[in-house]
Amino acid sequence: MQNDNIESLGYRLEMTDEVQRVEPLLRACNLSQHQVDPNATETTYLLATTSAGGVAAAVGWSHYKSGDAVIHSLAVAPSSRGSGVGASQLASAMLHLREERDVRALFIRAEGAVGFFSGFGFVDIEEGAIPEELGRHSVFQQGSGKLMARYYRQARPGLDHSAFCLIHNTTPEATLPVGSVFWFRQIGPVLEAQYRGGPVIRGHLLGARDGEELRFVWQHCTEDGRLMRGKGEIFLKLLDDGRRELREKLGEHPGELLLREL
Repeated sequence: MQNDNIESLGYRLEMTDEVQRVEPLLRACNLSQHQVDPNATETTYLLATTSAGGVAAAVGWSHYKSGDAVIHSLAVAPSSRGSGVGASQLASAMLHLREERDVRALFIRAEGAVGFFSGFGFVDIEEGAIPEELGRHSVFQQGSGKLMARYYRQARPGLDHSAFCLIHNTTPEATLPVGSVFWFRQIGPVLEAQYRGGPVIRGHLLGARDGEELRFVWQHCTEDGRLMRGKGEIFLKLLDDGRRELREKLGEHPGELLLREL
């Protein structure tokens, strides 16, 4: 699992099923430790760890035979908040679950982070929409947050409230590292996206969509104070599972930028 963005922040990715490694972080974030569901085929945590072995961020999920999964934990240490590590961590987890575990849907109980999850394509659902196999998970037996789901293999109109992860970027003077996240909004043919990652502390993309083509301009600011800008064309491709890819090719110049929907 590659995420250069998280590495650029000074962390490394690890996967573990050892719940005790995550407990100190959950306590520091005042979050509950959910019980392991015996009906799940796996309960796993994706960690962002420091060079000293500390856990700066974690995403935990339970995967089921039905092909569904519950994201039951998302925690970022207070000292690491604001760096974007939590969003990039969630992006890596979602890509892993979709592309390595072939999940049909992801379910969460969002407590105080509804806007954050809706930016990743999660939608509000009713209690009865939780599959029976997942309904016994402790995340649905306690708490009062909003129930949300990210469904795959369903066509989604437009790019509004969708998030894309940078899969590779070999364009000249590439600044954003792999694992950076783009959050899109769309009104009519007009598209906007916010992004950050690595040395880029804030970025903005503005474009107009015409069918499968997106003409855009971008600008961002790096941590050393550089202001960078440019323009280009991105082509949209629909994947078999309903997600989209955005691909920019640079004609005579070498390099390519590829974004994949989460």
